[in-house]
This record gives sequence, C-alpha cells and structure tokens, in this order.
Amino acid sequence: MAHLGESIDVDNIVPERGDFEALPAGPYMVQITDSDVAETKAGTGLILKLTMEVMDGPFANRKLWTNLNFRNPNATAQRIAQEQIKQICDAVGFQGQLTDSEVLHFRPMRVQLVVKRDEQYGDRNEVKKYSALNGSAPPANKPQPQPAAQKPASSAAQRPASGGQTRPWGNRAA
Repeated sequence: MAHLGESIDVDNIVPERGDFEALPAGPYMVQITDSDVAETKAGTGLILKLTMEVMDGPFANRKLWTNLNFRNPNATAQRIAQEQIKQICDAVGFQGQLTDSEVLHFRPMRVQLVVKRDEQYGDRNEVKKYSALNGSAPPANKPQPQPAAQKPASSAAQRPASGGQTRPWGNRAA
C-alpha cells in the first residue's frame, strides 16, 4: 500500500478531454519530438513509433502519434511504412541511410491529417501525407546551386570539406 500523504478529492475532478480529441482534418506544421522502435504484438516485425507536436495555430503544442510498420511480414504494410518514412525524410531534408530516428527530431514539416471514425474508441487522426513546409525541401546535406557568376571553377570547391566526418544530425557530406 502507498500512503498519499494527503487525500485527493476525486469527486471534484473534471477531466479535460480536449487534448485527446481528434484535431480537425487539414494541414498542420509539426515536428517529431520523440521516437522509439518496438516489436509488433506478434513479434514478427518492427514499428517506428513517432510523437509529433503541432507547432503553430490554435492547436499549437498538441501531440500526434503514428506507428510505422517498417519491418513486417506483410509486404504491403512494410512498403506503406517505408514510403511514409521516405516522405518524412524528404520533408525534413534528410538523405542517405537512416540508422537513428533521432536525426528526424525537431525539424519542421507539414502533415495532412484526416479524421478516422471509430465507434468503439472515438475519432482519431491519421497522417495521410508528410511534406516540406514550402512544398519541396532541398536535401539538407546537398550543396545548393550558386548563381552562374559566382560558381567556382572546380566542383570540389562547391562541397564543404568534411574529412569523412558525419554532420551533427547524422547526414554524410555529399
């Protein structure tokens, strides 16, 4: 038994359900704030669990969750999840081999939410599309073209010297 130290008057507590109601369908600017990998219930695959936070508007600071079955014996489920992971990487400008989902954290992107009706558990949000804030983000680790008058003569001069080091967010220099 655990003694609470003082009593809690549970009769006068009114739960706020607003934070768990589905957001209206539409586009939202979000960032991934947490991620984890877990086994599927059957133990036959892996799920990338993402927590996202709305960054602006009347629903700022609201949380969204999605689970992506990126390793699954069902080829269709796996393909869909991997395509969504690709959309996320493109949206935040990540290229290359994704080995740690933390490199996707705190990078703004846009999601398109829909509302799925569920009689048993209540309405819930589902992400239908991930995209860059401006519609198309250039990869974060790819040098951008320079105006013609400023282009250096050597293409090697266009790339930052990385000495084979990885950048802080895990991308390799181009």
